[in-house]
Amino acid sequence: MSFLPELKMFLGKRGFIYTVRKYEMYTGAVEIEGVGTCWRTLVGLAPDQDYLKPYVRHSGFDSLEAWEEKIRFFIPDKATKRYLYKVEVLDERETSRVLPVSD
Repeated sequence: MSFLPELKMFLGKRGFIYTVRKYEMYTGAVEIEGVGTCWRTLVGLAPDQDYLKPYVRHSGFDSLEAWEEKIRFFIPDKATKRYLYKVEVLDERETSRVLPVSD
């Protein structure tokens, strides 16, 4: 799972972020370069701006309009489904519980 550099910084500093993607992904551990192991949870379909309003302050964007503009850049087709995810940074203890330990 990849993020723009400024959103990686937001995730690393805040410990979690809400993000919109055009594909449905599993809930579980993901590795994010420069941040570490994170837990990705599907929140739901994000059909429009109104749905995103409660999450904007945790999106890494200054406004709903700025977030929506970036979403439209990556998902230009309005007919494409949009999925909202919460991504949380896992600490070392949590990481060892969700990922197999290699010897």
